[in-house]
Amino acid sequence: MPRDRLPPHLRDRPFVVAEARQAEVGEGRLRGPDLVAPHHGLRVPVAVRETDVVTRARAFAPLTRPAWSFSHVTALALWGLPLPLRLRRPEAPLHVASTHGHGPRRPGVVGHRWHGPPGQDRVVPWAGLRVVDPVTAWRQAAPWLTLDEIVTVADALAGRWSPYEGARDVPVTVLSSAVERAHGSRGAAALRAALPLVCARVESPKETELRLMLGRAGLPEREVNVRTYDDRGRYLGKPDLRWPELLVCAEYEGDEHRVDIRRYRTDIARRERFTDAGWRMVRVTEDDLHGIAREALLARFHRLLCS
Repeated sequence: MPRDRLPPHLRDRPFVVAEARQAEVGEGRLRGPDLVAPHHGLRVPVAVRETDVVTRARAFAPLTRPAWSFSHVTALALWGLPLPLRLRRPEAPLHVASTHGHGPRRPGVVGHRWHGPPGQDRVVPWAGLRVVDPVTAWRQAAPWLTLDEIVTVADALAGRWSPYEGARDVPVTVLSSAVERAHGSRGAAALRAALPLVCARVESPKETELRLMLGRAGLPEREVNVRTYDDRGRYLGKPDLRWPELLVCAEYEGDEHRVDIRRYRTDIARRERFTDAGWRMVRVTEDDLHGIAREALLARFHRLLCS
């Protein structure tokens, strides 16, 4: 059956098979090459099928029940919070929690039974979807994250990374309350260990990674994203990390610093300002956070800060 025989109201969105049958769409049409079946009883037009978590959650939404909500790492992704690549891949499962009975049991979906205390953990609307609130998602996701990844999400919550109002500028006291509610659950120990490491001033996941790496190396305490001026009051910039008494600062530079011509030129001008003012700026890339380059970077910081 050609695509133009699919009813117009089903052509550009996911739909359940029962809805199509009600519109008198036959079984053969539901097996057409322009439709995919990511879940049993669901069809998604190829033209609108994508692999990002938002699209996959929207595709699954027609199958959800009133007691279900997107949760755990899926909720973190929907709230625009940082996750490691392994949890963002197209094949990564969706996490769905149920407040009554078991969650869904389907391929590609991890179902959870949710026992959150009434009035504390919340389900909130998110662009037409039911999603647990960001702090609850952080608490729920702890078993799927490493300690540093838990800190990275917490830094984002306490800072201003997320484009969504409810997932930024979260007081650390709110995170602390969530950790208390996690007592006795999986991931509770990791959440307790992460809480003292949270910093609201960090502005990117790699800044968190660099900050934690330097702290564990026994280097002196650093300041994070502080506006910096020279002796005559001229503004130099806001380095990721700085040690003002030693006139040393550090900047993490991802690939966007290289491919964005305006940012590339701005970075050069800023470094020259710091150099003219007597500062030593250490520029850090992804390679510096791993392997032999990591050890060389730590040795460089030890020379600059501890000698």
